[in-house]
Amino acid sequence: MSFKQRFDNWIFNSFTVSAEGLALFRIFASLFILLFLIPGMGMGHFGFLASLPNHFYAPSPGPLRIFDGFPPLVFFQLVHTILVISLFAMLAGYFTKWASLITGISILILQGFIYSIGKVNHEIVVPLVPIIMAFSNWGYAYSVDSMRKKKTRNPESWPLTLLALFVAFMMFTAGFPKILGGWLDPSTQAAQGHLFNQFFIRERQALLAGWAVGFNNVVFWEMLDWLTILFEIGFIAALFKASWFRLFVGFAVVFHFSTMMTLNIAFLPNFLAYAVFLNWENVYSAIRSQYVRFSGITGIKSGKRAVILFSGLVLLIFLPLKWLSSRNITLSQTDLMFHEFVLVTAAFVFVLFIGVKKW
Repeated sequence: MSFKQRFDNWIFNSFTVSAEGLALFRIFASLFILLFLIPGMGMGHFGFLASLPNHFYAPSPGPLRIFDGFPPLVFFQLVHTILVISLFAMLAGYFTKWASLITGISILILQGFIYSIGKVNHEIVVPLVPIIMAFSNWGYAYSVDSMRKKKTRNPESWPLTLLALFVAFMMFTAGFPKILGGWLDPSTQAAQGHLFNQFFIRERQALLAGWAVGFNNVVFWEMLDWLTILFEIGFIAALFKASWFRLFVGFAVVFHFSTMMTLNIAFLPNFLAYAVFLNWENVYSAIRSQYVRFSGITGIKSGKRAVILFSGLVLLIFLPLKWLSSRNITLSQTDLMFHEFVLVTAAFVFVLFIGVKKW
């Protein structure tokens, strides 16, 4: 097999997708972004940005440099409205490709202005997921487009490979600077130092943070430095086989859960990208088989009702969490939101369940 053939096989055949599985992920991603990951989480933040003097405006190199300062509030209201409408269209699968692209671009615009005051968060995966998945044809099934008999191309798997490449590069850019920064120096324990900074300076002291601060085993903390770098750098090697990459995604969920428990940092946006690599076809089949078992209904109708059941279950979980987050409920001694704690913990439990089941 030639290099070109091996490369094409990696791009187009690393991951397998189905129309039904992509439909479930489209619904999940739309609701996840709509309820938890919209930049700013409300117009109050953008009202604050619109009120800032122009000399506070310091965007990164890119299209936002055409602005001399922060635009008026009506601009943010317009972009925010477009984003919400496009998310509902993506959820329903109405002009799915364009709705997905508009969703991603709208998020990029809002994120760009938020980051133009100097504080940049690691949330680039939020717009990347709908933009990249727009080309997977995830509106092929269980969508308004499919009911309108709109001609759409068959589902594509190469966007998952592209997204895996982005995730791996994101992890690599987190791990490589740690090597340059001395994380492998046995005379220092960088992870422990980071913990002290979060605990004493930022006063993130909830969950297991207090226990971790009191745990002063040099060998453990040095091993944690090395394992962190090996894990983050290793994502690049895991790219070449889907099973390896999914294993590393599972490690990432465990890693972020432990980070949340000790550093009180959730990294919730990353979980949107990790969810892409869940075997959604298995989820669809499991829900459908259970529906058929209890209702006795088979055929096309059982598939549609399984998707409706899945959507209802997601809403049943997400809406109460959204309501609680809107009440500004946080864990004591930290700025970690309650919904972040619940969702990251749920992902951790799910990964443990899958791991035990496979083992």
